[in-house]
Amino acid sequence: MFFVNLLVTIISLVIGGYILFVGRKAVWVTLGIMSFIVTGRLLAVLVNEANTVRDLINMQSWELIGIAVLVGVLGVVVGRVNQNLAVSLIGFLAGTDVALLFYDISTYALTIFAQQSEETAFWVGIIFLAIGGLVGLWFVHKARDGALILITMLVGVQFIQSSLGLGDSSWTAIIIIALGLAGILVQYAGYLREIKAEQQTIEPQFTNISYFQDLDL
Repeated sequence: MFFVNLLVTIISLVIGGYILFVGRKAVWVTLGIMSFIVTGRLLAVLVNEANTVRDLINMQSWELIGIAVLVGVLGVVVGRVNQNLAVSLIGFLAGTDVALLFYDISTYALTIFAQQSEETAFWVGIIFLAIGGLVGLWFVHKARDGALILITMLVGVQFIQSSLGLGDSSWTAIIIIALGLAGILVQYAGYLREIKAEQQTIEPQFTNISYFQDLDL
């Protein structure tokens, strides 16, 4: 089990760093990883009453991990075939993942304070997850590149924090903030370089058009 955890840690660090700094451009990788993570978390919370994929590994729920892996592979395929669909799915998954953070809170509040049945709390939670997904979908459609930079930063930092087993402390907060800022700066700098390169390719075309128009005159 030690070697399995060590392998998972190394792979998580590599993937987390890659998504943190290159995730916006490598949409197919981001979608594949997010499909795996969010599916694993959904299965962990809804089926095993756990929290993360690592919990599934520790509980040796290999069938659930297998389902998450298959969904992740499907995400990679979709990302390679249709980038626009991949971006939409990334937004939906990000929104669902954020909503999942409050799933236990809503379930607890409904069953304890509102005296509702567990089935009612479950379906309310599912609706809440769907709303979170739709909000994430709207976000990536309103601000595609900015949203992708923010989402991939959060996913990358989450991967690195989870793989290193960083607890709640001031040093952990400093490390997370530093990594997040580094990821945003690197990806945003790459985004600006792309815009500049596109402008440089467009300007000569306009110059040529103006030149021929002057000749006609």
